[in-house]
Amino acid sequence: MAALNTAKIIRRVRQKLEVSQEGLSRLLNATKGAIQHWERGRNNPDLARLLALRQLCPPGPERKDLEALIRQMQAEVAPVRLGVSAGKVEAGGARSVPLPPVRPNENLVLLRRDNAKLRRTVEKLESALAQKSERIRILDGVCAELQREIGRTRAAAPVRTPPAASESGDSSA
Repeated sequence: MAALNTAKIIRRVRQKLEVSQEGLSRLLNATKGAIQHWERGRNNPDLARLLALRQLCPPGPERKDLEALIRQMQAEVAPVRLGVSAGKVEAGGARSVPLPPVRPNENLVLLRRDNAKLRRTVEKLESALAQKSERIRILDGVCAELQREIGRTRAAAPVRTPPAASESGDSSA
């Protein structure tokens, strides 16, 4: 299959939708500059934006071209077909690009490693929390003891009453 001209397809779809570049950018959650770059052929949209554009596009030749572009991009993203090993000769006589050997458990190993790191981090945090909780318990005990001491001190102190103003002997009238 010949490479499709992404820029022309996007421009035709936008014109079919009768929206400006800015309007299309709002619909696809992209910038106006990104739409301009796509239509000029400088950059290509990602697969998610092409799929969103396909949902907006009404049936017709533009949508068929867009779907062909999506299929082409999907083939670029995931070139391995089921039942065909890397390096085998395909129907068209073209040789597929050999892929690095696939290690199916690689992701599982990475997940286990990350999980172990997270467990160690959680254990450290739990230890720090236990230490801080113990410190808070000790401080609460100290505060309670200080409150009791303040209460005993106030109870043992003699009660003083302030002298009344009339007893001072001043008669200023």
